Amino acid sequence: MDAIQPGGPQVRLLDLIEAMRKLRRAACASQPEAGVVTDARGAALAILTPAGIFVSANRSAAALLGYSSAELVGKRLVDLAPDDAHAALTDDLSASAAREFHSFKALLTGRTGHPTRLALHQQWVPAKTMNSGVLLTLFEEPLIIEPGSADSELLDASERLCQTYLMIGQQKERQRLASELHDGLGQALTLVKLMTEDALMRIRRGQVDDAVQLLDSTVFRIRETIGDVRQICGELRPLMLDKLGLPAALGSLCRRIERGTGAMSVVFDCDVADKDVPEHLKADMFRVAQEALNNAVKHAAATEISLSLRSDAARLMLTIRDNGIGYENHPFATDEAYTTGLGLVGMQHRVEMHGGAFSIESSAATGTLVCATWTR
Repeated sequence: MDAIQPGGPQVRLLDLIEAMRKLRRAACASQPEAGVVTDARGAALAILTPAGIFVSANRSAAALLGYSSAELVGKRLVDLAPDDAHAALTDDLSASAAREFHSFKALLTGRTGHPTRLALHQQWVPAKTMNSGVLLTLFEEPLIIEPGSADSELLDASERLCQTYLMIGQQKERQRLASELHDGLGQALTLVKLMTEDALMRIRRGQVDDAVQLLDSTVFRIRETIGDVRQICGELRPLMLDKLGLPAALGSLCRRIERGTGAMSVVFDCDVADKDVPEHLKADMFRVAQEALNNAVKHAAATEISLSLRSDAARLMLTIRDNGIGYENHPFATDEAYTTGLGLVGMQHRVEMHGGAFSIESSAATGTLVCATWTR
């Protein structure tokens, strides 16, 4: 399967997945002293041209920079930096275009205007066209304790250091959520309030028909806002996990997808009890299954999907298999190809950041098999 963008290079998805694996290894080697805050949605990933123009960005990267994914496409990364940081960022992007891997720090303001120092890790991904390619980019918020500082003594106690990173990470996530609620939900509720007040004034003036039309629009806005709230809550943690546990939540997900597609069979096979799955893995396992199932429904042209969660003495194994056309021959629509690729490498990041193993096998003859394995 090729990731294709209008006017852009054609990149094989398997090359993108391998690039993510190389990127993570190189990033860990280049900054072993850094702690990292990640968004609840997962890794903040984007694909940029060698000139630093966004080709695609996942929701986590978009939220980090204060935009939607669609709004970032076509923007220059340099334009998200303060004026006095443009030259340094341009030099770093040039270095990334000339190397297989490059890691650097940048000050970005995004839409909010508040400067945030980020670590950017960029891995070159080759394209079909000679001498062309894209930069798979991972955005991270580094937490580095400077040597000689009052906090440097924490480096002698790894447990206390991890606790410190966890607390800072929680604070960062609270700030991110507060910003999303204020800028998104807060503005939506303010608009609903103003529309309702306008409708009341029209009723008092006897303009009932105009008021009815305005109230109809208000109801539509309220429905949109309810959907936004549910989406935010679901991104932080799938509600089904707390209500049902992981095995039951996966089974419910399969049934929902089967009902939604009508002509597709989705089979769930599980021999694992919820209590046997480490708590810190449950959300990631659910997200991986959800992404893989959605990809199979949207792109595989499959009639059968099987989701399996199995275990042995040493491992937990999650597999998603479909009988579709495979990634090698699937002609993705140009406006969604890169986004789908980022979804798959995001799945890979979720698995491997907890020491798991992730693989994809795909062909027109056998369909696609997504496999994620974690050591107990």
